[in-house]
Amino acid sequence: MTKLSMVSDAIIRDIESGSLREGDRLPSEGELAARHHVSVGTIQKALTQLSHSGLITREQGRGTFVSGTRVAPADVRYLRFRGADGNDLPCYVHARSVKRTTRKGPWSEFLGGDGFVRIERMINVGGRFDLYSEFWLREEDFAELGGLDRSALEKNLRELVGQRLSLPTLRVDQWIRFGELPSAVAEELMIATGQAGLIKELRGYTLRNRPLYYQSVYAGPFQERLVIERENGQ
Repeated sequence: MTKLSMVSDAIIRDIESGSLREGDRLPSEGELAARHHVSVGTIQKALTQLSHSGLITREQGRGTFVSGTRVAPADVRYLRFRGADGNDLPCYVHARSVKRTTRKGPWSEFLGGDGFVRIERMINVGGRFDLYSEFWLREEDFAELGGLDRSALEKNLRELVGQRLSLPTLRVDQWIRFGELPSAVAEELMIATGQAGLIKELRGYTLRNRPLYYQSVYAGPFQERLVIERENGQ
């Protein structure tokens, strides 16, 4: 484990244990550097990474505060990772944006219709690397969900749709490939343009085999094990 990963992992363990809770202020960069026996530069890189993932917020003149939302393994069962010890790594979800669009793409080919809503989220895996996720719904389906606050967007979106619209996810088709990441995604993941990575596509179906949602997930290189599970016998 690199010094950068060691520091990130230690901060996340403090959040996990309750030593640091939502809204708590982290020690200064100098104090963290002394505590972990690393340079201030390494601390700054670790905090930048955790801030980008949404686990912490950095406020000019005030300090660094805990803000991340942890999700249970069941909430991201299609994206479970395990460390070298065989244990599942904790995941933290940060909602980035909700945008309406008429732009066409794989989502429109699958969902059909003219208007769509894209929910962008970052998922930090154990403080080691980030995933970038785009979750697409038809505009009319999203409107039926009613107002969604940030906490709702950082939970299991499939379950949210099932509960509020009575449209359960009955089948999910999943494809995984390795290829060059889109430049906008590479920027979000803070990796070099042209970098290859994991691309996962999920297509969810509901009653009467109706297309319900389209999701794409991207990741740069990682060493952890991705757990593949079959859903609903598919």
